[in-house]
Amino acid sequence: RTLFFLTPEGTLRPLAIELTRPPIDGKPQWKQVFQPSWNATGVWLWRIARAHVLAHDSGYHQLVSHWLRTHCVTEPYIIATNRQLSVLHPIYRLLHPHFRYTMEINALARESLINSGGIIETSFSPGKYSMELCSIAYGKEWRFDQEALPADLIRRGMAVEDPTAAHGLRLTIQDYPFANDGLLIWDAIKEWVSDYVNHYYTDASLVQTDQELQAWWTEIRTVGHGDKKDEPWWPELNTTQDLVDILTTMLWVTSGHYASVNFGQYTYAGYFPNRPTIARTNVPTEDPDDAVWKRFKEKPEEALLRCFPSQIQATTAMAVLDILSTHSPDEEYVTTLKFRV
Repeated sequence: RTLFFLTPEGTLRPLAIELTRPPIDGKPQWKQVFQPSWNATGVWLWRIARAHVLAHDSGYHQLVSHWLRTHCVTEPYIIATNRQLSVLHPIYRLLHPHFRYTMEINALARESLINSGGIIETSFSPGKYSMELCSIAYGKEWRFDQEALPADLIRRGMAVEDPTAAHGLRLTIQDYPFANDGLLIWDAIKEWVSDYVNHYYTDASLVQTDQELQAWWTEIRTVGHGDKKDEPWWPELNTTQDLVDILTTMLWVTSGHYASVNFGQYTYAGYFPNRPTIARTNVPTEDPDDAVWKRFKEKPEEALLRCFPSQIQATTAMAVLDILSTHSPDEEYVTTLKFRV
């Protein structure tokens, strides 16, 4: 756990890190709180604690925020779109540009990234538990209705509903580029989808009697996400507004959300000490050992280097993040610019 202080300038300042090890292999639970320090030993312990936090967050980011919430859960939308909607269907034509290459990328990921013994398992903190972590996060956290940006911000405590504020939300942290920029894109997508849907579906009866459309939504809920088919939070598809909300969520996830968690990865994590993907050693204070502690006191920088990813892990992760952050040559971009004549 990491405790931050929201400064009057609107920035977050880390105050404390609590690292915890559950009871394992006959050892009792261990936990310790680390704080920024001015003395040499405390400084290096803080840096190692930070490496552990960042490594855990890197694993969560890659497996949940990135793979699960964009690539994985989108597959049922793509399969149902191709199985249930004809290529001339207006909703197929709306969705198709947002689904390009996703299935191909997912197949490549299963082949060399998230496979057993693959890059994620060997270079990221969850290790062999990577897919188990992803599966548990899907079962406990993922809800279609909370993938919409406003709902996502509220769920994570980053915003509260406020009808008097822009976008109907008041951010709890004002200097939050993901929310500030994302809400502009969200509104633009919703406006475009509303105009598009209302052009083809002038009243609710057209939505209700569109057999292809109803079969598409039924397959997504009951087959593609069959293990969640009985959840009460699935939106109904009875009105044009229902359709607008469903499509806006899908288009947001496959554009704004995906871009935010994917394309900036190398810029932020290409320098691996800024964002280590794995912590290879325990904190020196976890299992006290006189020899380890003496070596740490003499050369604390070596302890931090041993904690960081190995050379092969770091270079592998850098190469992967560089590839993931690369745009395709025929990328289509979403713009929120409006021109006045």
